[in-house]
Amino acid sequence: MRKSFLRKASIVLLSATMLMATACNKEIEVKYDYNVNDYVQLGKYEDIAVTVDKTSIENQLVDDKIAEDIENNTTYSEVSRGAVDGDQILVTYVATSSGSQSTGLSNTDGVTMILGKDKLGLDIEELDEALYGMKAGETKIMVIDLPETYSNTVYAGTKVVFELTVQTVSQPNVPMLTNAYVKETFGYDTIEEYRASVKDSLASTIDSKVDDEIQKQVLSTLQDTCKVSGYPDTLLSTLRDRYDQSVGFYADFTNQSKEEYCQQLYGMSYDDFIKKSAAQQLIMEAIVKDQKFSMREYDYKGDLDGFAGDNGYSDENAFVEKFGKDSVVKAMLVQKAQDYVIEHANIAYK
Repeated sequence: MRKSFLRKASIVLLSATMLMATACNKEIEVKYDYNVNDYVQLGKYEDIAVTVDKTSIENQLVDDKIAEDIENNTTYSEVSRGAVDGDQILVTYVATSSGSQSTGLSNTDGVTMILGKDKLGLDIEELDEALYGMKAGETKIMVIDLPETYSNTVYAGTKVVFELTVQTVSQPNVPMLTNAYVKETFGYDTIEEYRASVKDSLASTIDSKVDDEIQKQVLSTLQDTCKVSGYPDTLLSTLRDRYDQSVGFYADFTNQSKEEYCQQLYGMSYDDFIKKSAAQQLIMEAIVKDQKFSMREYDYKGDLDGFAGDNGYSDENAFVEKFGKDSVVKAMLVQKAQDYVIEHANIAYK
């Protein structure tokens, strides 16, 4: 009797455990306030053919790193002529506004900069241009009417007198890329050995750039083969709120409007950038539906930390709190669809 009772109890406990496991790994229900099929007509999304010039990517990265190494090993010698592009100069400047020195726009310690590459940091193009041709010990006085939109709001809309003094002008002594140079500086007998070493050190960066190019080409081709006839208002609103913060941050950082930033970086208006992002998301959501992709609790919890990190959040709880679980799951499904398309692409290298 006791053995029978224990056996029944074990069966009950096992069943309860299985029920708990099943409940913890149930499929997560995601809700959309639109039918994606009303907006997207899917085209071919498997076996998309792209060709990636891996050799050019490798060569460009290696050349950039070698140029950086040469720059780091460039020395400078003082000269008495006027400053030209590439010269290293030491500049001091004093700003006066309403008869008093403007400490926020002055630097008496001096700024060391490479002419043509660096800026004084005042966001005043006339001052940067004035440095060309100046010799060591030369001073220029310039009167600048700062615009109302000037970045330093304390002085925006005011007239400021700047006294620029070039303390030193030094010309660059750029090393020549020769076998002797790489042997003396890096310990390699030939330029070829040096390049090979640089390439090896950039292996992960090269792989990342190649992956980026694959993704770029695959997604571009995908948007050409799928027809998007419109955009749900709620999706456009959500994306606009998101990009107002992210794109707005980088635009402000570069002293540009969102419109200028998108034109410069993507070659399109800010509104077109949002619509392009919406089209890409709609296509991926249509693939999710077509492939019947789903997300279970175990997979969600297991992938959440990495997914949050990929999106710039070190704390997965803060990530979910910011966007909500439903939005995060939708984004993870979109990522799943994107991975599927790339994994099933026909990629050729040259």
